[in-house]
Amino acid sequence: MAFNNEGHFWLKNGESMWILRSVGGVGQGAQILQAMPQPFDTFPTPSGITQLESTRQQVRFQYSNGGTLWTYICLVENTYSPGWNATWFTLSGGGLS
Repeated sequence: MAFNNEGHFWLKNGESMWILRSVGGVGQGAQILQAMPQPFDTFPTPSGITQLESTRQQVRFQYSNGGTLWTYICLVENTYSPGWNATWFTLSGGGLS
């Protein structure tokens, strides 16, 4: 199942964070999660480069009293390079067929 522009996250140059996407009690099969940079909503808009890397794809399931919680997880890193920008991003992705 495809999804687009979920969440609203901020990363500085060289920082990383884990993103968790819980989908409830039904697994959605193999999923790819990808960080998608968002345009700045400021004026003037900063010029420069941002490079986001989405790695370490994981799936976690938790059993509890007759229910299951499925969570898809990935590590997002704003690649470090002097002078590169911090950025806002969302999460997009979907299943493999």
